[in-house]
Amino acid sequence: MRRGRPPSRSLRAQGLSKVTLIVPDGCAERLRQFSEELRNRQRSGPVPETPRWQPISPSADLMVSPERSVRCALRDTRAPGEDRFRWTVAVLGQVEPVAEGRAQNRAEARSLAEVAIAAYFADCVEVRRWECAR
Repeated sequence: MRRGRPPSRSLRAQGLSKVTLIVPDGCAERLRQFSEELRNRQRSGPVPETPRWQPISPSADLMVSPERSVRCALRDTRAPGEDRFRWTVAVLGQVEPVAEGRAQNRAEARSLAEVAIAAYFADCVEVRRWECAR
């Protein structure tokens, strides 16, 4: 079932393009549904990107999550043993880091920082549930 034209804004102004496809009859309805799904995704905005570790120098990595206002930093101190990689998790608006630690290698430090972020936000959700239940 076809729907009427979108509001008065032109397709180009809405960031849309009209495309004509020649396909078998059995595929036409599925393609219409897919195009509607794409338009709905565009209206709801971009899908938030999963934060990734970004090297910012040979001895430092950074991961930032704007949605959660959190930043993780990882630094290679070149010290021997378990003190070599230091990591911190900071939340916007808080002076002190919410978590920090040390690790023997970069992969372990990244993993520990990611676990710390997950634990911090799980605790925040739990606190909110407890406050709402009171």
